[in-house]
Formats: sequence, C-alpha cells, structure tokens
Amino acid sequence: MASLFAAQLEPYRCRVSRLYQPLLNVNDELQNCPKLKPTEGFIFYTKVLSRTIDSNSHARLTTLLHYSEEIGCKSFVQEEDLDFLHSHLSHPNLPSKLREEIVQEVIHKVRHMFVFDDSFDSDHGSRVGELSDLRSLQYCLVLEIVVDTQEDVNN
Repeated sequence: MASLFAAQLEPYRCRVSRLYQPLLNVNDELQNCPKLKPTEGFIFYTKVLSRTIDSNSHARLTTLLHYSEEIGCKSFVQEEDLDFLHSHLSHPNLPSKLREEIVQEVIHKVRHMFVFDDSFDSDHGSRVGELSDLRSLQYCLVLEIVVDTQEDVNN
C-alpha cells in the first residue's frame, strides 16, 4: 500500500492567492483581476513546507521558509521577477531544479491574477521597483508551497 501511495506523490504543490483588500472601491470584475500601476507593489507572504512521507505512509511537516518580502509591481513585471523569486525561495533543502519549476509556476499564476498596464514598458515617473508613493496600493500575495519527499524508515 505504501508503494501505491508513493507512486501518486507529486514533487510539490504550489498555491498563490491574493488577500482580500476591503479598501479597494471597485466592482467585482476589476477586483478579481485588478489593473496594476507601476507605482504599486506586491508583498509576498511565503511559507515553504517540506512534507516527508516514510515507507509506512506517515507524514511529517517541517517549515523550510516563512517570511514576507516586498517588490514593486514594475520590477516584478520587467523580468526581474525571476531573480526576485529565485532569491526569495532560496533554501538549501529546496533543490534548484525544483525551485526553477516553482518560480515559473508562480510567475505564470501572478501574471494571470492581474492586468498589467501598458505604462510598465515606459520609464517615466519612477525608477524600476521604487514604491515612491506611500499611499500606493500594495497587493498581498500568499505563496504556499509544500515539497514532498520520501524517507525509508527501514534503513
């Protein structure tokens, strides 16, 4: 039975969600996929867990990473998202090949959660990544990743 369970085990699960922001005064359609401005920012609340499954199908969770970090929407959109996410998800127990898959999935999910304004391509107003207006919106994104590993209790 343990081998059947192990055969169905995926290497990781990744979920990206946006925290509800009650101060946004927009209709539901725009709320679901807001149009970002270059001066706005993201706050990533990240939790990476390692779930170890032994040969007896017992699971043990260990927290690898748990913290938050900010990045300007403009920086994220202008291909700095790769560098940001690679460093944000950096941990010795998270293999680089797996981290690359997770980074690509997170970028894909975030880019489908928002509409990116055409002004992201121009450089008027603010420097890349600068959150100059303290009243600018910051979108809170929760990033939850569970990495599955197996452990042989008979060794």
